[in-house]
Amino acid sequence: MWIIGTAIVLIIFFSSSIIERRLKNIEAQNERMITILEEMKNQK
Repeated sequence: MWIIGTAIVLIIFFSSSIIERRLKNIEAQNERMITILEEMKNQK
């Protein structure tokens, strides 16, 4: 029974770290888009 519990904990840990990495990538992309949009706005 404890093997199943350990497996569930590992799955949750790895999936949360993957989600965290994807969110950081999205955040970096958003910051880059904001920078590009501000540069375009300043050129007008």
